[in-house]
Amino acid sequence: MVFNGFGRRSCGTSVTRTPTDTRRLNERWSAIGHCSPSGPNALSPRGISMKFFSMLSGREATDRHKPVSQESAVPNATDNARIVWFMGPRTSSLTGVGQHSLALAGALSKYTNFNVETVDIDAQPRSFKRYWYQFVMYPLHAIRVARSCGMIILYQEDLSYLIPIIHLAGGRVCLMFHHVQRPGHARGTVEKLKALYVQMFLPLAPKADLVLVECAAAARDLLEVSPVKPERVQIVPCPFEDKYAPLDAATPRETRAQARAILEQRLGLQIGDALMLLNVGSDETRKNNLTVFRALAKLARKDLMIVRVGKAFNAANRMECKTLASTSGIRFHFADSVSEEDLGYFYQAADIYVSATLNEGFGRTVIEAQMAGTPVVASDIPVFRGSMGDSFLAVADPTNPDEWATAISSLADNPSLMDELRERGKTNALQYSSHVVCAGLHRTLLRALRG
Repeated sequence: MVFNGFGRRSCGTSVTRTPTDTRRLNERWSAIGHCSPSGPNALSPRGISMKFFSMLSGREATDRHKPVSQESAVPNATDNARIVWFMGPRTSSLTGVGQHSLALAGALSKYTNFNVETVDIDAQPRSFKRYWYQFVMYPLHAIRVARSCGMIILYQEDLSYLIPIIHLAGGRVCLMFHHVQRPGHARGTVEKLKALYVQMFLPLAPKADLVLVECAAAARDLLEVSPVKPERVQIVPCPFEDKYAPLDAATPRETRAQARAILEQRLGLQIGDALMLLNVGSDETRKNNLTVFRALAKLARKDLMIVRVGKAFNAANRMECKTLASTSGIRFHFADSVSEEDLGYFYQAADIYVSATLNEGFGRTVIEAQMAGTPVVASDIPVFRGSMGDSFLAVADPTNPDEWATAISSLADNPSLMDELRERGKTNALQYSSHVVCAGLHRTLLRALRG
């Protein structure tokens, strides 16, 4: 049976924090048990995420690259737990949120004591069929499976409305919470309605038996806006398979040349010898893509080309970028959707990966780029500091086109820095292998099932 979810990442809310609020937040944050709120590095996302990562995998962070067997991950793991994973529309599997859940579900299914099922619906995101299944068939199916499975997992926060239904049916539920959308990050009718919808169901999040977040920053945001019990919050980073580097030439230059030749042959995309900037993701307002185009207009470099891969979720944002590029003489290319194989070629064809996003739950694409050996220039936000540390070139004020222009030029004109970031990125990406991440999730779910 095939069903449906909402398939979009967002959560809209506005919060004003007082000193008392901050103290209470730190007390709740400390109760999670993975860090202390005191000391100069109390709020360091990198330190928090690595400590929690160590707890999830059952090893010290320094050993995170060592493989973990099923037996060592979960002692005496003899259960045969049925896990039913509620996804969104089938097209949501192409989004970062969808890929996160599918990667986790696929890796968990390799454990012999877990029986993992995923349900979705084969319908367009904004169709009657999609909403019929989401609000009629999904609740019915949740009631049907609640008593016969160990845990129902909701792939993102817009399915929170199912939590009380699952509990009434006698089941247990795990919510995957991705990010809190900040004020001003939603523009246009669709984005604002999406944010309003998710905000409406945010009060249901604390009722979940387990809440999974992708990083320390997302955990802090959730505790800031919702009275979730800290002991129910667990950090599970995005897992990654080594599929974003399909080519293995002798040098990065040869790899880029081969990837560009393949893209020209398969998609007709002519890059030539241009300095190629790549960005992957939807054209949502919070992605801040227009700022990068403004920076490129200021640079006015004839040797540069920007390629955007991802759907135009907000058509106005896409049109603004296209118009600015056309009037400023920026060489550009938009690809609405590509195959997984071709996405790897895009990553390897690029000289620099750019991400100007203002808010993310994790930000898969920067790690995908690092896995492919592409240097990353990205916004200096807590999520990226937590996931990449010092392995990327950070832009302090991501809303300032001048800072982006300076960062892009400084990296483009410094081959040694590009080589350094390329190697740092590859090393950083190792910690997110699906085997390592899912060993921790396996342990976490079994504790929840036995609790």
